[in-house]
Amino acid sequence: MDIPDDILERMNAGAFQSLCEHLRARSDLVQNMTLMTISGFCRNCLAKWMVLEARRFSKQLRSDENLARQYTQDGDTYLEDIVQQLNGWGYEDAAKVVYGCTYAEWKSRHQSKATEEQLRLFNESKNLHASHDAALLNCDDEKNQRETVLSGAILIRLQAGAFESLCEHLRARSDLVPNMELMTISGFCRNCLAKWLVVEARRLSDPIIMPSDTVNSLDSFGYDEAAQLVYGCTYPEWKKRHMKKATDEQLERYNASESLHAKHD
Repeated sequence: MDIPDDILERMNAGAFQSLCEHLRARSDLVQNMTLMTISGFCRNCLAKWMVLEARRFSKQLRSDENLARQYTQDGDTYLEDIVQQLNGWGYEDAAKVVYGCTYAEWKSRHQSKATEEQLRLFNESKNLHASHDAALLNCDDEKNQRETVLSGAILIRLQAGAFESLCEHLRARSDLVPNMELMTISGFCRNCLAKWLVVEARRLSDPIIMPSDTVNSLDSFGYDEAAQLVYGCTYPEWKKRHMKKATDEQLERYNASESLHAKHD
């Protein structure tokens, strides 16, 4: 796969945006607690992974002169300003990217009160749950409570990093989070993440602004290549190692959830 790193970053960011759009469109149907119970992550985790990527990127900019030069080459952007923005970018900022509104607004409109059974299942699934470094999630700008606006290029970087964190999370739970269960409760699975990558490759393939070899690589980028990025191996290898035969009950619930399922061109 001869796709430049910056283009691959944009593909990851585009797939992340597609996932967020998918979940926004199903705000009333896919509750965070249910998603967390089945998969160990929810919309809040997506936002937190973006914040953690902001902290990582801030450190990288300080230590890598070549990387810093890429983001300050216009002459009007100063490294310290970017680092300050990244360190001041917090959960509330990230939540707006994921939810399309503030988390408080989303909760007020869409979150349903959990039943005792849902709470029990949630508590029993804690071994699945993603963990996040609370110290890194704190931001320098927290006392001021002002919104931090990032440039488009930096936001793409954070979305791409969050997408990679999601893939790593799911890889680490290959035996515990079946694709069918994830699809049943959320309308997407690992295969959808791979397909969104392919769709983004097609969107980015533009012979007017890109070299011909990059366009050829994007046009030839297919599901098999995308699956390796998501699964960390080929899909047949993953299936052989981790996929179990679905029960009749799982198949029934999967078929009943078809209205939730993501559609791909």
